[in-house]
Amino acid sequence: MSDIFHEVDEDVRREKAAELWQRYQTPIVILAVLIVVATGAWSYYQTNRQKAAEAANARFEAAVALANDGKVQEAAAAFDALAKDGPKGYQTLARIRAAELREDKTRALEELNAIAEDKKVDKLNQEVALLRAALIILEAGDRQQMERALGPMMTSNGAFRFSAQEWNGLDALANDDLDEAERVFNILLSDRDAPQSMRQRAAAYRGLLHAKRGPRPAPAAAPASGGATSGNVTVTPVIEPEQEGEASSGGAPFEVKPSN
Repeated sequence: MSDIFHEVDEDVRREKAAELWQRYQTPIVILAVLIVVATGAWSYYQTNRQKAAEAANARFEAAVALANDGKVQEAAAAFDALAKDGPKGYQTLARIRAAELREDKTRALEELNAIAEDKKVDKLNQEVALLRAALIILEAGDRQQMERALGPMMTSNGAFRFSAQEWNGLDALANDDLDEAERVFNILLSDRDAPQSMRQRAAAYRGLLHAKRGPRPAPAAAPASGGATSGNVTVTPVIEPEQEGEASSGGAPFEVKPSN
């Protein structure tokens, strides 16, 4: 008896399945076809994108080779062409490199600043453009313009804050703003997040600064309590017993006492 009911249930399920397939077979077939087509289209897109990136990389490397060979104008033209029709990432890099190669430094600064202000450019490449612009300004020796260029990058979360601080210190040193240069180098030396190589350079720069100006003098010690009210001091030689023979030759040390 149970076998009969089981067979009836199986027949009912088959009829329902057949009815559902009859009703929804067209949408199911269409969905399956769309999935296959979409997968093929995505694969085709990825393949073409990869090929475009490889081609753009080859063009970029060729332009870099031209620049390294001293063919500046040809390299700039190659970068300009890549900036016009290359993939998005390579377009920005090509714009930056083309600007760096300009013989007209005013034009170069304008192009780099335009990249830094372009909302379509990612934040990292904007800062790269600012840093490259600062290098041109550093070569020109305009201290005020240098400070304005580096200021936005010397923030606590700036990707190139350490390079910006280093260049700011070098520019201050080159313009004889020695106090500012020493302040910047001290910041780099005390920042444990700064790269070790940069901290070593900062120590070397500070050594050059001290050789040029000398280290800052140590602050004067406060007068001891109960001392003289007058600011005058007297200097008298102190002759130790074993140094008595040296007194006449000026070899004795000196003692500084406040005047009464």
